[in-house]
Amino acid sequence: ASKFCFMHLEDYKNQKGNSKQPKLEVMDNWLLSKLSRLIAESTDSFNKYEFSRTKNNTENFFWHVFCDNYLEFAKDRLYNPDDRGKESRVSAQYALYTSLLSIIKLMSPFTPHITEEIYQLFFVKHEKAKSVHISEWPKPALSKPDKTAEEAGDIAVDIISAVRKYKSENNLSLKSEIKNLVIKTKHKGKLKSILEDIKAVTKSEEIVFEGNANIDCGEDVKIGIEI
Repeated sequence: ASKFCFMHLEDYKNQKGNSKQPKLEVMDNWLLSKLSRLIAESTDSFNKYEFSRTKNNTENFFWHVFCDNYLEFAKDRLYNPDDRGKESRVSAQYALYTSLLSIIKLMSPFTPHITEEIYQLFFVKHEKAKSVHISEWPKPALSKPDKTAEEAGDIAVDIISAVRKYKSENNLSLKSEIKNLVIKTKHKGKLKSILEDIKAVTKSEEIVFEGNANIDCGEDVKIGIEI
């Protein structure tokens, strides 16, 4: 996961540990809002000597939020800046840089060697500290959680999970294209800003809000899939 991030951060200019936050896409705000909650909770846990709570929460965030979902959402913007826009790619790069650095800082007390290795592979060139173990404890990525982005992103994750399950149950490759993805929901307004992300991850040609939808994927959301 780190090497994937570094590959897409080679041309990223907004570093040096005091980078100015660019205009962020919704899915990047989704990630950074959840990261901010994690950092706040982990700081509180450490102050209470509840170390295992921080370890478990950070591992869960890394595997399920960052790797399983966010990296998949970010790929299209990272690989196709000409189609999705260069600003959109910079937003994803900011989220990658900020999140991965925070993750290795949170995990460094528990897995000191691999986190230091990752830090030395890339971050040491851009951060002030010579080691992750003498770097500053991470601060929340956003001044306050973005509830709207979290809600929209969570719905998108539920939709992606349902599509993945459908493809698996029907012996289809996850890369198999979908002609139409039908989404029936009262949260249409929240999803409009992330339709291109959903389309890219599900390999859908079109997303429509009318049609046959009989697959439940979360509260007030159903989808239909036309291959």
